[in-house]
Amino acid sequence: MNRRNHFTQAIRVANFSTIKFPADFRLDMDSTDVAAIVRQIRRYADLPYVFVVSEDQVDRVRAVLVALGAMRSPCYPHAIFHLSDAAPDIDAPQVEMIRLASSEPGAVSEKIDAYAADRLRFDESRLRLGNAGQPPQQVDVVIVGGGITGLYAASRFQQSGISFCILEKRDRIGGIWSMYANATSRVNTSEAAYRLIEPQLRSNRDHSATKEILEDMTELAASVSDGVFLETEVTRIEKTNHQQYQIHYTRGEKAAVIRSKGVILAINDRVGTPREAAWDNLSAYRGRIVSGISDKAQGVDWHDKSVVIVGMGAFAIENARTALEGGASHVTVVCRRHGTVCPKIIDYLNFATPYDEAFKHDKKSNIRNMMYWKKTYEISGATQPECWMGKVKHEGHTISVSDIWFVGHFLKKIETVTGEITGMFENGVIVNGERRVDADIVVNCIGFERNHSIAKQLSGYTEMTNINYVDRNFMYLADAYIDDDAFNSFFGSSVLEMAKFYMEVFISAFDSPLYDEIMATPGIERVTLTDRRWSQYIAGAMALVNRFQDLRDVAQRQVARRTDNFLEKHDLVTYIEENKREWIDLHAMLAGKPLAEDECMPYVFERLLPR
Repeated sequence: MNRRNHFTQAIRVANFSTIKFPADFRLDMDSTDVAAIVRQIRRYADLPYVFVVSEDQVDRVRAVLVALGAMRSPCYPHAIFHLSDAAPDIDAPQVEMIRLASSEPGAVSEKIDAYAADRLRFDESRLRLGNAGQPPQQVDVVIVGGGITGLYAASRFQQSGISFCILEKRDRIGGIWSMYANATSRVNTSEAAYRLIEPQLRSNRDHSATKEILEDMTELAASVSDGVFLETEVTRIEKTNHQQYQIHYTRGEKAAVIRSKGVILAINDRVGTPREAAWDNLSAYRGRIVSGISDKAQGVDWHDKSVVIVGMGAFAIENARTALEGGASHVTVVCRRHGTVCPKIIDYLNFATPYDEAFKHDKKSNIRNMMYWKKTYEISGATQPECWMGKVKHEGHTISVSDIWFVGHFLKKIETVTGEITGMFENGVIVNGERRVDADIVVNCIGFERNHSIAKQLSGYTEMTNINYVDRNFMYLADAYIDDDAFNSFFGSSVLEMAKFYMEVFISAFDSPLYDEIMATPGIERVTLTDRRWSQYIAGAMALVNRFQDLRDVAQRQVARRTDNFLEKHDLVTYIEENKREWIDLHAMLAGKPLAEDECMPYVFERLLPR
């Protein structure tokens, strides 16, 4: 079986021809029933698609494209390969038509491989877009930071007729996605809850890849590029006597000031400087030590290697997946305590399950999902978090989403060791001064320092409110410390969903008396700016939706739209069909051979299907 990170390094081919070309991920479309074809394609929604189409299949392909486009499926193809002298008569927006010069199977494969190599690579020079001129002297709102929340804020201001500019100190947009993400990174949230752009025909894949997120940010940045100023560093934010702000910045070697009515501080709080590892006796180790961020492990040959991952946050779980998909013989995760990992379907259910009027899931559904989640831990042999079942996760931890975590444990390809690395020896690491763990490769994923002090340094404020307001028309809109109740809200765990709601609050109250009414709302509290927590702005959001009907309507529309997006691309039946197929394929990939279903870890989530 092919062992590589197929999610980010491969393409799936729907073959509407009689050519039997070699391809790792080829689906032959033999059925004449369009509904059956669409269902088969949707069961394989983990890779970007291309179609190979013969002339006699054009009508069938046309109908399939209409069906996939109507549901904005991620399976809607990026390209159609054809043998005709002229492009086939298919109305297919956003689809590249590529002529095949030969029907010889090897030539067809080479053409598709060449396309995939180009299509799956993201050119980071595209992130360097913005206005080469000088920033304006005055705007309605200055946005500090050109990451995902800053770009989203700019697009909403543009739609609302509020003038803005983005000041980004780096030479590119993208925030932590362009700074720390790996090419193999995936969003730790289901796609519809991390959707930056509403697509016309093709949504991103579930738990989208870095490339997909960067493409969306590039598209959004291009639409607001006149207001984007790169290599422009904000040095100070001052409030004037006239309820306005002066934003001091440097650009090149020149210092200048912008006057504004408002500020959005879109600087990540939770992810700051990467922590450095310092282990005793490093010189004795003969293997390879790599960082698990910023593509520093790119090009590592994982095949048949014993790997130690240090840490158990989201990057650690991601690197464990990358190593296993790359062919590692075994992965050992060394951690101080066990982080919480959930199967993909649990994250899907958290967003797709309806909310009640209080924006809560019913207890029966929550208990049912928790029991299936616990059962997955038990069957796989993975160690449950020490805080279970009293708390869903440890204080400060996120919840990582990974199916391969459980499949890998079931197949004895991965294990966890609790403790700290106290030294190295020739062939690996020493844990707690006693246990020796062999490792050809050690991956450092011990996390990041918090970035919270920057907001205080720039603004001089020491407090803010639990609804992200620092002051009138001034919001600190960024990720925060993940405390116990971080996942118990209509935001889920998505910083983008949080930003979407609070941007509507900001726009509604911008330069308006509504701000004073909001500040007088019971439940709105002052909090320490350097100790922002998810539970705080969850409680603040609930105070707002309980006091203001317009904001309750905003939240209900946001949740309804997100739920519709989830169910549009995969309802529960479709999701389980797709997820079970991927589940079994993971076993085959890790085992290096096809496995019968009864040889795989039982897929307990089929019991969720209506009888």
